[in-house]
Amino acid sequence: MLQILQNIKNGNTSLENIPTPALEKGCVLIKTTHSLVSLGTEKMLVEFSKSNIVQKAKMEPERVSQALNKIKTEGLVPTLE
Repeated sequence: MLQILQNIKNGNTSLENIPTPALEKGCVLIKTTHSLVSLGTEKMLVEFSKSNIVQKAKMEPERVSQALNKIKTEGLVPTLE
């Protein structure tokens, strides 16, 4: 079975042959014949993972706003759970 693997540290993407998952009772195994990967999205994920917390906050100001609102309404301890 082929699987796309991506190294978050260096951004390298590779197509690797890995063992097919074992079929368990009550489960089905679906064979995929075609797939599409957005290289732009994958590149963005690598860049995001390399960013520090301040850079991540600048990239996603809406999430920062949501987190601050949650802290205001629920307090810090429930937000961390």
